[in-house]
Amino acid sequence: MSPETTNKTLLVIDDEDAICLAFERFFGARGWSVRTAATGADGLAACRNERPAVTFLDIRLPDRSGLDLLDELSEHRRTVIVITAYGGLDTVVRALQGKAYDYLAKPIDLDKAITLAERALAEGRRGGQVDMTPAATQGPLVGRSPAMQEVYKRIARAVATNSAVLITGETGTGKELAAAAIHQFSPRRDQPFVAINCGAIPEHLIESELFGHTRGAFTGAHDNRAGKFAQAQGGCLLLDEIADLSPALQVKLLRVLDSGVVEPVGAATGQRLDVRILAATNKNLPAEVEAGRFRRDLYYRLAVLHINLPPLRQRPDDIPLLARHFIRQLAPEAPDRPHLIEDETIRLLTEYDWPGNVRELRNAIDHALLVAPDRTIKAGDLPETIRLGPHPGGDAAALQAATIDYAAALPGEAPQRHQQTVTEVERSLICDAMRRFDGNQSEAARYLGLHRNTLRKKLRDLRIDA
Repeated sequence: MSPETTNKTLLVIDDEDAICLAFERFFGARGWSVRTAATGADGLAACRNERPAVTFLDIRLPDRSGLDLLDELSEHRRTVIVITAYGGLDTVVRALQGKAYDYLAKPIDLDKAITLAERALAEGRRGGQVDMTPAATQGPLVGRSPAMQEVYKRIARAVATNSAVLITGETGTGKELAAAAIHQFSPRRDQPFVAINCGAIPEHLIESELFGHTRGAFTGAHDNRAGKFAQAQGGCLLLDEIADLSPALQVKLLRVLDSGVVEPVGAATGQRLDVRILAATNKNLPAEVEAGRFRRDLYYRLAVLHINLPPLRQRPDDIPLLARHFIRQLAPEAPDRPHLIEDETIRLLTEYDWPGNVRELRNAIDHALLVAPDRTIKAGDLPETIRLGPHPGGDAAALQAATIDYAAALPGEAPQRHQQTVTEVERSLICDAMRRFDGNQSEAARYLGLHRNTLRKKLRDLRIDA
């Protein structure tokens, strides 16, 4: 094995002493030699002198932006993994476009960090390089939760290719926004972005809408008409609700994807087009394939890259951020609308289950802005459905509530013993939920009917190892 791949020197460029110490202990115990630097200047000097195999680089440094440091570090042909607590879509895309190997969000999962470092060491190369100018505009998606960080990384990887992308997720999770983000950050950004909802157009018209038609091709075709493929020439075409295409249209679409040639209805010859295909659906396409409702070959052709958008209930930490984003977005329509939101309102929003996802949250904020009597959104300004439910919970939550009531009602027992009973049952419920969901705090909290922050506090108070 060459010295390049056996060099296990790690450089951590971060001004937080606790993070540097954690890397030193964790990686050092696993055979790595760890160096640290608190500024970009010291990090660049260490990179030149130490020649580390892998560098973990914080974006927010005291003397400069870590993103601006990426190009200089990459000149030394060392793998750079970006870390930050402030990762929006544009930050992640800039990092991965700026020759970073990968991206980690704080708080750092050290197991994931060493997996990335070992993988990069084995590959013996820099990854994630894309020869593009970073987009200056803000990404259309909002969120900093771990689930959204994974979405951002997949979008950044999609930007680096010209392959088809399948975007899945429940209704209202922002699938079209993800498609627009891929287009926005890609080399095709100056070309058209065209979207068509395959489920909203009658079956007898969808072929003409997609591929166009010639004059006289059918009754009512008085002129030649370009289809969505032709309109998206050079850019991206989003086929939304792709699962709703009829079997006959699936065959024709597959032919176009394989050949790159579009034949308008009634035309004698086809037209070769350069269009990147993005497809979206809220259905389980593999299940649709197994049921015979969707062609297997078309599924494989569309799902070269796959991005799944998490439902809002699985990323409650993003809800306050999204609520304030929608207030800023919607309030300018009427300058006298409120632009503040009370903590109690945020609590209700965070505890709601959001069956309609981000779209429902936006509508709820729009409603509150309309009915609020002053410049602050209060809990009573939210739609009744948000104030009354549905909220997460289940048998475990009901059992927990019943246990607390039972302890309070026990006659003739000391309060200390009551509390001990409650604590033991509560510990048992929480441990069972954590095991049930493999340590996933969001899912465990939802099952227990708790806010995730409440669950975290109980884990600390009860000294439960998460």
